[in-house]
Amino acid sequence: MVMRSSKQVRLSLCLLLLCISATFGVAYYPDSWELIVKNGGVSAMHTVLLHTNKLVIFDRTDYGPSQIRLPDGICRNDPNDLALKVDCWAHSVELDLATNTVRPLEILTDTWCSSGAVTSDGTLTQTGGWNDGGRNVRRIGDGPTDNWVEFQNQLAVNRWYASNQLLPDQAIIVVGGRAEFSYEFVPRRNGQGAINLPFLAATNEADAENNLYPFTHLLPDENLFIFANRDSILLNWKIGEVVRTYPTIPDGPRNYPSSGSSVMLPLSAANGFTEAEIMICGGAPDGAFQATNFATALRTCGRMVVTAAAPNWEMSLMPMPRVMGDMLILPTGEVLIINGAQQGTAGWGDAKVPVLTPVLYNPTTLRFQVMRPTTIPRLYHSSAVVLPSGEIFVGGSNPNEGYVFSGVPFPTELRYEKYRPYYLNAAYDLRRPTIVGSPTEVLYGAAFQVTFTLAQAPSGVLFRLYFPSFTTHTFSQNQRSLILKAGAVVPVGKLYAATVYGPPNAVIAPAGYYLFTIVNFGTPSASVWIHIG
Repeated sequence: MVMRSSKQVRLSLCLLLLCISATFGVAYYPDSWELIVKNGGVSAMHTVLLHTNKLVIFDRTDYGPSQIRLPDGICRNDPNDLALKVDCWAHSVELDLATNTVRPLEILTDTWCSSGAVTSDGTLTQTGGWNDGGRNVRRIGDGPTDNWVEFQNQLAVNRWYASNQLLPDQAIIVVGGRAEFSYEFVPRRNGQGAINLPFLAATNEADAENNLYPFTHLLPDENLFIFANRDSILLNWKIGEVVRTYPTIPDGPRNYPSSGSSVMLPLSAANGFTEAEIMICGGAPDGAFQATNFATALRTCGRMVVTAAAPNWEMSLMPMPRVMGDMLILPTGEVLIINGAQQGTAGWGDAKVPVLTPVLYNPTTLRFQVMRPTTIPRLYHSSAVVLPSGEIFVGGSNPNEGYVFSGVPFPTELRYEKYRPYYLNAAYDLRRPTIVGSPTEVLYGAAFQVTFTLAQAPSGVLFRLYFPSFTTHTFSQNQRSLILKAGAVVPVGKLYAATVYGPPNAVIAPAGYYLFTIVNFGTPSASVWIHIG
């Protein structure tokens, strides 16, 4: 007879209750929220995680004073600034996840509604914006004292509300933008400037647009899936040709300002990384942006295997309507839908009825689960990113012209939170792996060894990679999740070990820093950083 401790018995009972609640749909909320910064000084319009476990957060320079000053009397002199010609306030900060402290950063020109991608060396490359920043490229490295460096007029045209996708050769393709029906590369390829993309003009609606921040995903065949409004294409970016068109998604428009969200579900070694499936959720009905009655947002999600011979949208219903929701792929492979509103669209004062409850979607069981609510509305100009701990950073919300803290329905929000999904609850600790040994660098296709601890025997172990997103305006750009090929898990003394194989090439996983996670019986470890390439 095996004796079990009282703690093991309690944890086993908790897991049994969780299984029962998942089976019968009973509301059970082992997740939680934590306020980590009461005043970050800058509202989190844009957020990205670097491999130093620090977040770069920024909004726009033309808001006027933020709530955090630049250090040592530094002031930005910008005669083109529409709010402050001499500006001693920071509009970007670095958040250290180890200490929850912020460091002010200096942006030179306006980054309002811009985009970005992290390249293989861990540098954030950031493109476009508004006013004097529309054609600029900015970079910030991962050093403890690094700051923004700006390169003027590197873009062929103004890129405002554009999307970025990192390519296998480490170039960044910048797609769309307000009144710009084209794309271009950073750095430029063969001297090319803006390349016309008629699809963007065809999906543009007068007085509403509904095709900004187009959803872009790099597929396993190296082509680019681009979704705008309700339609989508497959672009061969190497030759500049549209090689496929897809069915129109039902219901209303899905892109800014009728802002839904999009993810590419995890790619898997089980099928040779050949199958790609896109999921798009939320949005707003036709005419919602022009309406004065705050139209109810869309409640539908669509999934489509875009690599299939005859792809089509398979539709499902979320538990509630949502516009301006962020979609993130969790270490478990589930999709988290967080932030947003039930009525209206993106824009200044154009939404109400905040959705305070995250929703969890399981792509295998096709089930949605309503999770524990926050107390902080996160509407227009919010963001969320997955952290190495498995927690979710949540910040932003400023549906106002400038920083406004009173006298409006939804004041400017400077608080930063962490959302702790259910799998971080102590009830799961017995089956949670802890990574003990892993490489810091993995070559394409190469085998590597990992070791880890477990309190119980392993069951259904998966090895996952995750490329963190640049999140803004409900689209987590460059987010990418992979399930790797691996050998059997074997005991080695008091540890467990496995041989895992890196992704095959830069099409499946563009070179860079990835979060590596071991998932045992659906419970993830904390992640470690591995450089792939």
